Amino acid sequence: MAIEILMEKKRTDTLERIADRLSDDLNRQLKGCGMMFRLFSRVKTLHSICHKMGMKGHLYKSGKSRLQDVIGLRIVTYFPDDVELLSLFFSCRHLVKQSVDELDASTFRPQRLNFTRSLPAEYVEEFRSALPAEYAPYIDATYEVQVRTIFSEGWHEVEHDLRYKCKEDWTGCDSYSRTLNGLIATLETAEWSMRSLFQELARQNFRQGNYRAMMRNCMRLRLQGDDFSPNVAACLQRRPELAEGILQADRLVLVLSLLQRVVPMAVTYDNLLFLINRLDWHDAELEALAQEAGFSH
Repeated sequence: MAIEILMEKKRTDTLERIADRLSDDLNRQLKGCGMMFRLFSRVKTLHSICHKMGMKGHLYKSGKSRLQDVIGLRIVTYFPDDVELLSLFFSCRHLVKQSVDELDASTFRPQRLNFTRSLPAEYVEEFRSALPAEYAPYIDATYEVQVRTIFSEGWHEVEHDLRYKCKEDWTGCDSYSRTLNGLIATLETAEWSMRSLFQELARQNFRQGNYRAMMRNCMRLRLQGDDFSPNVAACLQRRPELAEGILQADRLVLVLSLLQRVVPMAVTYDNLLFLINRLDWHDAELEALAQEAGFSH
């Protein structure tokens, strides 16, 4: 019995090390674009693997499906448009399968955004060594990434522990179950209202000539530094039409560009402006300031 416990601990430790490395890699990517988020990881225990095999083992053994979420990562974003952004990012990189629920205008229910990705080659052998021998043939060398917003994450945590795990408690209580689902609509409205609030605040910042605050509230990223450099700030004060253009910039394209960079870029006020200019405006004065600052893209 003691030997089995030690073997199980060794397996779990190995999987957790791999999960930590995957988390570190993804954390570095997301921080590199300035996104506001939280990242969590978990691994399935032997008990959990056995439980899932008990429920779906016939599918795995028939070859119709494979167990693919022994390692799971969850990204919790601050804003709903970052969920869309990450969906685009994961849809074209190392993707094995995606489970993205289509929203129904007449039904209250949470949206599932799960992406199954191939494990990097350098982790596969170690991953395989940590699997229970009897189940290893039915488990893919993959991991799952879930994407949620902070508000929906809170709802999911409550729902998972107090409804999903004890469905019998809700038998005959359909109206209460519908009300719980209805809270998702309330939370989604709150999320979009919060996004709109920051957009309106950014417009007010522009009218006040506070372009530093406008950039931060418009882009909603973790920016490095406190302000634009003096030369860039002077350019914006002299040419407010450039500052107004920041409000019109496509944030999704901008952040995706940052996220896909091979060499990370410092997400400063100046660099964001220089990047917007390279993507959209091609303004000569800003380009000269970018070259003077050594900006490359």
